[in-house]
Amino acid sequence: MAESKSLDVFNRRILPIMNSVKPSSCAECHLSGVDLKDYIRADQAETFAALVKGGMIDAKQPQKSKLLEFISRAPAKPTIVSADVRKEELAAFTAWIEEAVRDPELLKAKASSEKLGPKVPVEVVRHARNDRVLASFIDNVWVEATRCAACHSPLLNQKQVKEFGERVSWMKPDDPAATLKHLVEAGLIDTDEPTQSMILQKPTMQVKHGGGIKMVVGDRSYKQFRKFLEDYAAMSAGKYKTAKELPKPDAEVSRVSEVWFKLTDVPESFDKQLLQVDVYRQDTRTKSGWTKDRWATSDRQVFGKGKLWQHSLSLTAPRDSARAKELLAQPTLPPGKYLVRIYVDRTGRLEKDWQAELGDRDFVGQVEIDSRWPGGYGSMTAAKFPAR
Repeated sequence: MAESKSLDVFNRRILPIMNSVKPSSCAECHLSGVDLKDYIRADQAETFAALVKGGMIDAKQPQKSKLLEFISRAPAKPTIVSADVRKEELAAFTAWIEEAVRDPELLKAKASSEKLGPKVPVEVVRHARNDRVLASFIDNVWVEATRCAACHSPLLNQKQVKEFGERVSWMKPDDPAATLKHLVEAGLIDTDEPTQSMILQKPTMQVKHGGGIKMVVGDRSYKQFRKFLEDYAAMSAGKYKTAKELPKPDAEVSRVSEVWFKLTDVPESFDKQLLQVDVYRQDTRTKSGWTKDRWATSDRQVFGKGKLWQHSLSLTAPRDSARAKELLAQPTLPPGKYLVRIYVDRTGRLEKDWQAELGDRDFVGQVEIDSRWPGGYGSMTAAKFPAR
């Protein structure tokens, strides 16, 4: 008995998609969790019945099938290769569905209890969507871009390129998506061992870095980078199986600003220890006289010989607050009075536990200041370290 037209199309054009080792066009929008292969079974009748039952094929209006709509979706910047893959997939499924809905035997087929599609819950699928992955990269890594640009942006690093070659230019100006893509393709992000990623190893000087130390294990930047790298590695490997396994979003958002703050007369005994400042705005409506939530924070090692600590401020706000939207658009601090609370990691606790946070036991003093918070290294706000 000759096989039906639908089965012929299924065998020639659909099964090869299921058996291919190459990623489907789904990979353009999903780092993991979704693959066109998940919607195909080795048996045509089983595949068709399950897709109809799941609402992915419209037997009455096949051209409006949800599966075809999903395949047709393309990101804002599709690659030539992926566009060709999507075109082939769409043509294959369109041809098969059109033949399948005309096959009376297929229309009578009953679906099994096994559901086609992603094998992980929708929360995991959403978490690994490429737009959300990019948003996490921006919030945790790209936000620090100004600290890296002098040596790693092709707009500023002609001297470094002359000395070290084009490989030093890992930043793509004004394009975080292209930067993330390059970091992965160049092997600067290690998805097998994320803590061995060069973008983490070099700025901490665990591997020689021409730009010197830019962060220390456990500081704010390190936490952000490592959080992203471990999450990216887990998504790439498809390790998340339940919503409970997903990392929880931070309670606050932050943006690196051009505002610099300096502490003078810092005790020499704090040399090379991590010092953190949390900045609170004056608020006469509260019992303490200061805001409950910090408005800025920063951390860096102390320069003991110079009795000095200085760094740019990261402006902060509770996630989803009105102020969070404001600082994301324009990261500046309003002029006025502020309380600066100072913490020092005197025992190296953060180096041993990078997820730990400095708190009351690390508190060493506070100082009140009144500043207009001008931007720029040459216009930094300064205060004396409080007497102990």
